[in-house]
Amino acid sequence: MLAWILANKEWLFSGIGLAALGAAWWLARIGYRRWAERPSPTGHPVAGLGGSAPTRQEVKRTGLLSRLPPFVLRIFLRPEVVSSRVDIDLRGENPIRLVLNAEVPYVDLYFQITNLSPLNLVLDRLLADVWFGQPTFTSAVLRRYEIPAGQITRGVQLRYQLASAQRKQIDEFAQSQGQRGAIHIYLTGYFQSRAGSIEIQKAIDRQKLS
Repeated sequence: MLAWILANKEWLFSGIGLAALGAAWWLARIGYRRWAERPSPTGHPVAGLGGSAPTRQEVKRTGLLSRLPPFVLRIFLRPEVVSSRVDIDLRGENPIRLVLNAEVPYVDLYFQITNLSPLNLVLDRLLADVWFGQPTFTSAVLRRYEIPAGQITRGVQLRYQLASAQRKQIDEFAQSQGQRGAIHIYLTGYFQSRAGSIEIQKAIDRQKLS
């Protein structure tokens, strides 16, 4: 063993060698812990930061990679790789709610975020440009949501209070049920992760409100 270390000392004590040794040590340590610990239950709702709990569904188990220290993690998992495994969409059931006859009319939009990456994410903000047939309003979700790895998080809510002209436009669109145009939502989501900042862009098209 000593002869092997002396023969490979230049590689072992280089930056790449130290990173590889650190990764191997962490993998061995985490592997032992996962073997020794009892599996914890999954699938329970976890509250977002500062608000009610969104609902979650586990779709993929996370691996050992997610537990590496950040400086090693960034070598194996670049932010663009993480972003390719994250999707934002309207939730499947009743994603758009119109309240047009209230004293202050408003629109609620409900989104779901699918995180198939091995990293837990935090939604920092979600920007939305919304068209009901034509440009209608621009708004943002500024509440921070926890987005666990390997899960679908539902119930990310955006509420926008409407001006009178916006209310009239949406009311006319709702009366026609989208026959004169589609609902377009252009999203940009900014997430924080242990691999760095993540940006997701998504365009959603719907022909009807439901």
